[in-house]
Amino acid sequence: MFERNYKLISEKFKEFFLPTLLMSMAMNVSTFIDTLIVGNALGSINISAMALIAPIITFINLIYWMIGLGGSILVSVSKAERKEEKADVYFTSSMLLLLVIGALFSIFGLVFLDNIVASLTSNPALAVLVKKFLGVYLLGSPLLFILMGIAYFIRADGKPNLSFHALLIANIVNLVMDLVYIFGLGMDIGGAALATITGYTVGTIFIMQYFFAKDRTMHFVSLTKYKISETLSSIMDILKAGFPGASLQLFLTIKLFIINTLISAVIGKPGLTAFAVFYNSLFIIYIFLIGTSQAMSPIVSIFFQEKDYSGVKYTINTSLKIVLLAGTVFTILFMAFPATLLNIFGVSSPQDVAVGINAIRILSLSIIGTGITFLMLFYTQAIQQKKLSFTISITQGLLIPVTAAYLLSGTIGADGIWISFLIAEIGTIIMIYFATKIIAKRSQGEYSGFFLLGNHDDAAVLDVTINNSVEDVVGLSEKLINFAKENGINDKTALRIGMIIEEMAVNTIKYNDNNIEYMDILSKIGEEEITISFKDSGVEFNPATYLPEEKGSFENIEVLQKIADNISYARVIGLNSTVITIKR
Repeated sequence: MFERNYKLISEKFKEFFLPTLLMSMAMNVSTFIDTLIVGNALGSINISAMALIAPIITFINLIYWMIGLGGSILVSVSKAERKEEKADVYFTSSMLLLLVIGALFSIFGLVFLDNIVASLTSNPALAVLVKKFLGVYLLGSPLLFILMGIAYFIRADGKPNLSFHALLIANIVNLVMDLVYIFGLGMDIGGAALATITGYTVGTIFIMQYFFAKDRTMHFVSLTKYKISETLSSIMDILKAGFPGASLQLFLTIKLFIINTLISAVIGKPGLTAFAVFYNSLFIIYIFLIGTSQAMSPIVSIFFQEKDYSGVKYTINTSLKIVLLAGTVFTILFMAFPATLLNIFGVSSPQDVAVGINAIRILSLSIIGTGITFLMLFYTQAIQQKKLSFTISITQGLLIPVTAAYLLSGTIGADGIWISFLIAEIGTIIMIYFATKIIAKRSQGEYSGFFLLGNHDDAAVLDVTINNSVEDVVGLSEKLINFAKENGINDKTALRIGMIIEEMAVNTIKYNDNNIEYMDILSKIGEEEITISFKDSGVEFNPATYLPEEKGSFENIEVLQKIADNISYARVIGLNSTVITIKR
């Protein structure tokens, strides 16, 4: 009768997934349409220019990704460890980093603009277009750092809708202003950059409302009360936590620069145009990859830290199904309709079309593999396997594709460059398989399987979900008492366990006026103590600090506080997470 049904975690995944998917859609559809407008309104040479600019944009993504993702993961882990002040320090340090680095990036980028353009292309016609775009884009880039960086923390604070709305507004403004600047005012590629910056300005203003929300759980703290070494240590923690995932952008920056150079040397402009069309079309695919991975990350990091491995397994399996389905659909579409894709981008030259059809069909074979490696990059980061996450990033993002492209382009020409992307995905998946085998073996049983799930150290475990029902609570209490006795717990302690289940679960239901639908309860009987973990989606409530005189809302709270040896509470990803401990 009593078993885990995963409906609570499923609802939480959907709550994160839809806004994150829509947020990714807002970002990536905007980039896709941006390129369409540039290509159709200004000509295919502008698409080639956009391809050359891509390494700069990915480098900016690297910075805010590293700080935002790394800081938000550490905040989530700190909250799971019940270290609220530490979480606030990470939050404050991250915001400070985003502001400082964003300003410095803009200043140095503009000062050395000519040098940057010269490093990207030696073609005079392309150089003019690249400089026009970057001159405007770099000026407003600090807004991108702030907007995107804050969005990571807001999602981790259980407010994914605010992030989505901010980025949706930013990108709607971007697209509208594209039409105004390019078609209305007759501006060139610089108008596309100005439209982007206008959108980021509006989005940044909108997202600032988070700092005025009364129910936010992340707050600024004064770093002056900490030693400089402590502040620097927290900053290094953020960068280390975020770099494995964000390094994908670093390696993508280097890879794009090298691949663009090879394409220019081996194929020329038709090759650059073909690659730009495929690369920008990938933004549509990344809607699902980023949406799934970033919805998964905070849930996995919290549940893994709390050793809820069945919850972790459910989350990663759900995520894997989504990216495999999306990858399969887009592979079929790209294989079947490459000419249509080129036509959408305004590519009409017979030579460009011939090169493009061949390139897109070969490159599309790598899409499913990209989904798997991308998901595993985020997953290994969420479970604190930083070395493996970094290895995935550098293997898939740089080492294999660049090496394969260089070697194969010299032997079989242009096709060798396109095939290198497929080789990179296959090689990385094989590497992950053997790496997880080695890590599991070295852990001496602590981790196992492809997803490196932990175990409960031979503790007896009862993992269940109950409905919003007092009858379910009473039935579970009886079952857990018997379960405890069967595993060597004396009658008195077993009775305490039953009382804890009843007091906590029944009163949680009453405290929420019967508005919660499910409650997950994970009980573990260890050698020295018994732990009972409760998760529910109700209003915030901390039984450890609730005062007995307030028991009008939560009956017999003093009974629960007396019979438990320890009560630990945290509000994580919009869930109440309470762990009650009894010594054997």
